[in-house]
Amino acid sequence: MQEKERLNQAIDYAIESNYKIHDRAIEIQNALYSHKNVCVFGTGEFFEGCATPEHMRRFEYVGDNNPERWGKLFKGRKCLSPDEIAKMDDIAVLIMIGEWRPVYKQLTDMGIECYPIDWYTMNVYDPHYSNTWFEDRRSQIIDTLNLFEDDMSRQIYVETICNRIAPKLATKIFNELKTPGEYFESDIFSMGDNEYIVDAGAYNGDSIEKFLQSTGGEFGWIYSFELDSSIFKELKKTAEKYDSDKITLINAGVSDVCTEIEYGYIQGEKKHTERITTIDDALRGKKVTFIKMDVETFEIKALKGAKHIITQQKPKLCISAYHYLYDLWEVPQTIKEMIPEYKIYLRHHSPAVWDTDCYAYI
Repeated sequence: MQEKERLNQAIDYAIESNYKIHDRAIEIQNALYSHKNVCVFGTGEFFEGCATPEHMRRFEYVGDNNPERWGKLFKGRKCLSPDEIAKMDDIAVLIMIGEWRPVYKQLTDMGIECYPIDWYTMNVYDPHYSNTWFEDRRSQIIDTLNLFEDDMSRQIYVETICNRIAPKLATKIFNELKTPGEYFESDIFSMGDNEYIVDAGAYNGDSIEKFLQSTGGEFGWIYSFELDSSIFKELKKTAEKYDSDKITLINAGVSDVCTEIEYGYIQGEKKHTERITTIDDALRGKKVTFIKMDVETFEIKALKGAKHIITQQKPKLCISAYHYLYDLWEVPQTIKEMIPEYKIYLRHHSPAVWDTDCYAYI
C-alpha cells in the first residue's frame, strides 16, 4: 500500500509541476554548453568507466578532491583542485561521482556552479510528457508493481520512477540502488556452460567478454547484433581474440521489422544508413537459451520481433528498461503478456540513471 501511494504521489507531482524535472535536465545540458570552461569533477571508478572520448569532447578539465591527482592528466585533461576551479571565470562543473551529495554541497558552498550527472542524464531520451500522458498511464504504472517477484524489484521500481519524475519523494539515489553482476552474474539466475545467447546491442564486444568470464569460456553459441558499422569493426576484433566458430556476428540492429534506418550515435554527427532486422527472422530455427538486450530505445519493438523465439523456447531474459521512462513498466508488461509464467525482476547496475534491467525466467 505504501509503495502504491508513493507512486500515486509521484504521478501527482509530475502533473502538478508539469513534469519540470525534464526541463531541469535540458537546462543543465544547455548550461554546460554555454559556459566558456566546463569541468568534470571526480576521477575515480565512475569516471574511468563512463567518461568516453565522445562524452569528454566538451570538457576541458577534470577536478578531484585528492591532492595526489592535482596537475596530472586524466583522459587528456588536466586535473584541478577545487580551489583552482573556484578561481576560474565562467566555469560549470559536472559531478561524475556516485555518491554526489557531499561534493555537490562542497562545491556549491564554494560558489561553484555544479550539477550531478544524475540530473544531467535523467531524461536523455524522453520528450516532455503532458499531464494527460501521466494521468492516462497511472493505473498501468501502479499495476506493474504486482508483476515483480521480490521486494527488491518493487523498491527499485518505485525509487527509479520517483528519481525520474519526483525526486523529492525518492529515499535513495541511483548509486544506493546499484547491484553488481549486470546481465550474466546477477542474483536472479546463473549462466550454465552450454548457453545459446543472443547479445542484442553487442557494442564493441564488452558483453561477450563478460559472458565468457561468467561461464569460464564454455558456451553453446553466441549471436551478436550490432547496428553501428563503425562499432561493428571493434566487435569483430573482440570476437577474433577468441578464435571461435561458435560466435556469429550480425551487423544489424534489432526491432519488429526488417528495414533500413538513418542512424547517428553522436549528437550532431552526419547520419548514415544502417540495417535493422528481427531476432525471429535472423535466427529462424536456431536454439536460444538467453537474450540480453540493450538497444537504445528499441527494446519493446525488439521484444515483439523476437516473439516466436521467446514463446517457443522461453529463454532467460535480461532487457534494458531505462531508455524511456515508460520502459520501466512496458518492458515487464510486454514480457509477461508473452509468457505469463515468467518470473519478473528488476535490478539497477550503475551509479546513475542508466542500466536498470528487467530480468525474466521460468
